[in-house]
Amino acid sequence: MKTMLSYFSAPIVFAILLCAPLAASADVVSDLQAQVAALTQMLGQLQAKNSAGDTIGAVPVSSSPSCSAISATLTPGSSGSAVTQLQMFLASVGVFSVAPTGYYGPITTAAVQAFQAKSSIVNSGSPSTTGYGAVGPKTLAAIEAQCGGVGAQVGAFMQVSPTSGKTPLYVSVQATVNTLNSCVPATYMLDWGDQSPSVFIPLAGGVCQALQQTYTHTYASPAAYVITLSAGTHSSQATVVAQP
Repeated sequence: MKTMLSYFSAPIVFAILLCAPLAASADVVSDLQAQVAALTQMLGQLQAKNSAGDTIGAVPVSSSPSCSAISATLTPGSSGSAVTQLQMFLASVGVFSVAPTGYYGPITTAAVQAFQAKSSIVNSGSPSTTGYGAVGPKTLAAIEAQCGGVGAQVGAFMQVSPTSGKTPLYVSVQATVNTLNSCVPATYMLDWGDQSPSVFIPLAGGVCQALQQTYTHTYASPAAYVITLSAGTHSSQATVVAQP
């Protein structure tokens, strides 16, 4: 049985997209052109497979981050393989739901903003003012923290003191990272569990030994908080109870 999509052709899709306002910005137009190319390819595949009864589903999203090397800062208007790698990473963490185009337009900008807010990096402003929507050093560090460094073997543990007390509760965390003595660069992330900005702990390549640092934080409101030290698939947690 033919699906409803089999009755549509590429020219009809082009006609619909060409109805967009002529006053659209250059970024939006370029983004639409990239989406048209991707959609046209999908329609061609649908037409080819339809006679055999096949269907084309949504682009699958990986359950683990796509960790291709993303090392350069990127801003709206950028294009190329680095943007494609960025889009694949954003798709793997669930904030980018279309096929990668290699163009950094409004859709990619919105996905970067969602990732930044989720990672407590920044949640307001613009790419040119606060970096909201642009991939700068802090966002790169967060991506590396999700991936554990490209190809890095990661391990860490932490000592938290105290683990309970009355508010305001002043807590000290002694974090020991690179317990596997890896020589590969990696970035660890310390999340306080109260929606405050995370702490990023970069580890340079060639260190090849564990690194120990102490961080402090104050909990003002009574609650149970889960402190997480993570990099890639590694995660260490500790619970702190702030009492009234």
